[in-house]
Amino acid sequence: MPLPLPLFALPATSRNRILLQRWIELIWPHRWAMVPAVISMLVLSASEGAIAYMVQPILDKIFIEQNRTMFHSLPLLVLLVFFVRGVASFTNAYIMGAVGMRIARQLQCQLYNHCLRLEMAYFLSSSAGSFISRISNDPIIVKDSTASVMVGMIREGMTLIVLVGVLFYRDPMLSLVALLGFPLCALLIYRLGKKIRSKSHRAQELLERIVAHLEETFSGVRIIKSFCMETHERAKFRLLTKRVLRNHLDILVINSLSKPSIEMISGFVICGVILYGGGAVIDGQTTTGNFFSFLTALMMAYDPIKALTNLNNALQRGLAAMDRIFSTLERPATIQDLPDSTPLPPLQRELCFQDLSFSYGEGLPNVLDHITLRVGAGEQIALVGRSGSGKTTLANLLPRFFDVTAGAITIDGRNIRSATQRSLRDQISVVTQEVILFNDTVRNNITYGRSEYTQAQLEAVAEAANALEFIRQLPQGFDTNIGDRGIRLSGGQRQRISIARSLLKNAPILILDEATSSLDTESERAVQEALERLMAGRTTLIIAHRLSTIRNADRIVVLKEARIVEEGTHEQLLAANGEYSRLHALHFQDDETATPAPTGERP
Repeated sequence: MPLPLPLFALPATSRNRILLQRWIELIWPHRWAMVPAVISMLVLSASEGAIAYMVQPILDKIFIEQNRTMFHSLPLLVLLVFFVRGVASFTNAYIMGAVGMRIARQLQCQLYNHCLRLEMAYFLSSSAGSFISRISNDPIIVKDSTASVMVGMIREGMTLIVLVGVLFYRDPMLSLVALLGFPLCALLIYRLGKKIRSKSHRAQELLERIVAHLEETFSGVRIIKSFCMETHERAKFRLLTKRVLRNHLDILVINSLSKPSIEMISGFVICGVILYGGGAVIDGQTTTGNFFSFLTALMMAYDPIKALTNLNNALQRGLAAMDRIFSTLERPATIQDLPDSTPLPPLQRELCFQDLSFSYGEGLPNVLDHITLRVGAGEQIALVGRSGSGKTTLANLLPRFFDVTAGAITIDGRNIRSATQRSLRDQISVVTQEVILFNDTVRNNITYGRSEYTQAQLEAVAEAANALEFIRQLPQGFDTNIGDRGIRLSGGQRQRISIARSLLKNAPILILDEATSSLDTESERAVQEALERLMAGRTTLIIAHRLSTIRNADRIVVLKEARIVEEGTHEQLLAANGEYSRLHALHFQDDETATPAPTGERP
């Protein structure tokens, strides 16, 4: 259930309470699987008390009274206790470890699923490395904390209770002296835990930066090498890792202080107990075995306290990770289907942008300002303008990658916001300059999003995209892996795979975003032929800087400073001697000279 306020906006006490509640909610579905682990922890706790309790009969009955019956039976009893401890230790360690792994996987899946639901603007605000770190690292920290904290808190807590029970059973007055150090230990655990929480949050942020830097470095390694920036990037990486090192050293100092601080407190308490209890032994008020049983239980009682200090530090690291995880999970997706959304029928008449305005954030200027544009079914519209005029933004609003700030987009008179996102996007294919292919086979890249197809359909769309010939020459044909982002293919080949994918989708609306701008002449010719086949019969928005890709459009729409300033055919706009004519003179004349219109096509 979403919170009224995001976690970071809540007071620290409320935030901690909610995070612990969320943690329990994650663990609760695994409660029955954890029953054997809890029983095992109780057995371990009881065995700690049994060990401390057996010190008294071992000393008094065997070493002082020299009882032979006890001499033969007690060692076997000790052996049995340690065997039971071993079985119980394995059981709880395995079960709690498995529960922690399942929780980590659950969180990773929830984060991944939620990130895919978020709007495009969210991804523009952060690096890919940031998402990778949050999905891969933070749930693992929660997993480690769950396994150690759940096991430790129950086992050490129960052990402490059992041992305190032994203390009071042996000597109630001496127990009050022994427990004087417990409040100081509790205060120390609390203060150190707060510092660990803060440092752990910082550590995860720094790790996120390192992952982001690595992702950026390896994806842009060609640019780094071409500009000879290896030394610069190495220096940036060293600086990041230095900050991580300093932060981890701070955490190490706090963790390292925990144990000796508890030991100092326990040392003072044990000294007091020896002075008080030793006098009682000398005066004959208690036996040597009883006193050493008490002393053993006391020393063992401070071990759980030391462990609880470390467990609290692990808990704080887990809470810091949970804080980051739920700050992402509770971020609402701003682009969602309305409760009464229904599927959108295929485009029949027209696509309309009605008095549309858009900005990328509150207080930012409009990227599009009062845009009105009607596109008939099957019409090919070219969007032209200087960089930053809003061409790509206009195209991105159609599949609802972003929502309009004002105005509306309608298909056959129906506002696209009243339709389900799936039915809307099923009607749209996008081919961009930056081709997105996956580290998979040619077959799986072309059929992406299609669960049903035939081999004949696959080959038909590949042939229509001018891709079948080179695909057949690949080592395994359609089953050849093309590498990360299609790195094993040329730019033109990648683009033709993308066109084949759109042909197989067979959507009635097509967006071409500078689909041939980065290709050489030969590749562009093959791609352009494929695009002509793809555009046939489809309502198409073409964004391009090259004349060869727009001169045959039914209409050219010219954008300038967020507005539409001209509309018409190529010849009409040239004759008007306006913004298009100026753009043509700047960008298109060389292209027109080098690439004359094919015979039989419109000039």
